[in-house]
Amino acid sequence: MKELKLHTPLDRDYFKYKDNPRKRKTRLTSCCGLDEDRVGMNVNNKEDWKLIEEYIQDSLTDSPSTETISPVSCKVCGRFLRYQSTLNDKAWER
Repeated sequence: MKELKLHTPLDRDYFKYKDNPRKRKTRLTSCCGLDEDRVGMNVNNKEDWKLIEEYIQDSLTDSPSTETISPVSCKVCGRFLRYQSTLNDKAWER
């Protein structure tokens, strides 16, 4: 049986630095540790904040057992990281 040659995985960094392999492989922000090239929402951007508010409003309307939803973001650069929610205890009582 012939052995297969394993190549470098073709991940995002491969394509990002394919034309200039001397660049660092990963460039992470010092504040929140995310890739600098990551395009995402920012709580300091008015359009992004509007989308965050709309999502929270829709989620609260659709989920009566959810009491609160808070957007979690980097305190330094404002990058949106995730939503954190609390559930209503009474919704789980039977």
